[in-house]
Amino acid sequence: MRLVHRLVSARSSTTPVPPIAPMTMTRTSLLAAVAALLVAPSILAQATLPPLTTFGTNGWLAPGSIPQLGTANNERGFAYNPVTNNLVLVSRTGGTNVRVLDGNSGADLGGLNVTGITGGTLAVNMAGVADDGSIYVANLATTVAGPFKVYKWDSEALGLTTGGNTPPSVAFNASAGVTRAGDSFAVQGGSGGNPIQFAAAGSNTVSASNFAIGTLDGSNAVTAYLSVPGTVTTSNDYRLGLTFVDNNTIIGRGDNPARITTFTGPTATVDASFATGSAARRAMDYAVIGGRPLLAMIDTNSSQVVVFDLTVPNAPLQLVTANATSGTLAANGNGTGNVQWGAISGTVATLYAMSSNQGIQAFTFSLAPLASAPTYGTGCDGLLIGTNGNPSIGNAGFQLVVSNVPVISPVAFVAFGTTAIPFGFDLTPFDMAGCFAYNALDIDLIPSGPVVGGTSLFPLSIPNSLGLLNASIAAQGVSLSLTTVLGLATSNGVNMVFGF
Repeated sequence: MRLVHRLVSARSSTTPVPPIAPMTMTRTSLLAAVAALLVAPSILAQATLPPLTTFGTNGWLAPGSIPQLGTANNERGFAYNPVTNNLVLVSRTGGTNVRVLDGNSGADLGGLNVTGITGGTLAVNMAGVADDGSIYVANLATTVAGPFKVYKWDSEALGLTTGGNTPPSVAFNASAGVTRAGDSFAVQGGSGGNPIQFAAAGSNTVSASNFAIGTLDGSNAVTAYLSVPGTVTTSNDYRLGLTFVDNNTIIGRGDNPARITTFTGPTATVDASFATGSAARRAMDYAVIGGRPLLAMIDTNSSQVVVFDLTVPNAPLQLVTANATSGTLAANGNGTGNVQWGAISGTVATLYAMSSNQGIQAFTFSLAPLASAPTYGTGCDGLLIGTNGNPSIGNAGFQLVVSNVPVISPVAFVAFGTTAIPFGFDLTPFDMAGCFAYNALDIDLIPSGPVVGGTSLFPLSIPNSLGLLNASIAAQGVSLSLTTVLGLATSNGVNMVFGF
């Protein structure tokens, strides 16, 4: 077999130490070779997004399912409550309403007390919920004088008319410093000592692309970021889509590429821009799931939902699309709506999305396949191979680790093959008693780094390429040895499966 032939030729080489002849394949070409071995069907399953069938009808709470969900442009925003697993829907159908919907079924659990809500072009428009479960609803202010108002309920239980029946307090009531605020709105903070703050923007061109960041503690502290460098001047790049990445980074979208923007003090900086694939993909929400930075968006024309991987911010990977709606949808001429990640557990999360006039959808998102690197078999002369980290797409720091290398071996090697041999091929007939080949070495044998303290590291930076998804490489360590006649030892095997 090829591994035996390569080992024998390596040991008999006359090349000075290290005695193995130089290999032609590099770490980069190694991964390229693996990608070339893939067949098309193997890269299709990047993520799954089936409907949450318990929600509404097969994942869709259609217009008319509840009285406050219609087709008259009166429902533009909702939010997910991480404390209760419910949704908070803002509706102007039949008056001023803030409804609480069951996150699993979509059932209407009642309304919050809205006493005292007044003012603004629209008295209520968008919603956000902080990590502590406090609820915030913003109006729409269409002049720089505003006022832009954000109302607060400390919790669902206190605000529900069937519960505490407590009216809201006012968390912010001042000019946001931008000509129009409240078409887009996001809230973050409320845990780990992070203050609760909002981001808001709107459809205006008076100060070109702009947004406001303010605190939600009643102090009315706010910073307006006007004419943000790197954005357009003919519309607002943050007007219909806003989400926090962290406490000083947002992503926004209007009619142009999405803008990943950091803000510090009075300065906002566009760090990356990317195309979203459709002009109508604006409403969005960001989350880290399974260690991957993910952005979900909805197309407000078709209600199609899409999830991007933002590991490379200016070149996102589109993972999956889905649509739980059916039939002819009412038009959404305003392009409004919202997207919210729900409960997250490992690589699985619930996702909610609404395009105004087209109802609310719910999905179960799962990353697939998962990266893994199980080891198998037993090495000879104590030689071992393992990994530092998982072979995840985009993991630049991934390493193979060859350990317990005999002191006579100044370097170690890694034998790569496309197919693992789980029970091994006995190398005793080839003067390597007690050693086994755990792959066929149909890729290459490549030197790893120098041996330090009995350990040799093989860096294998994994590119952020979906072409590697589902690919697998079997690897095995090789070193010089005094315990076999041939003078070589092999380790156990490791089978790397590239995924998320």
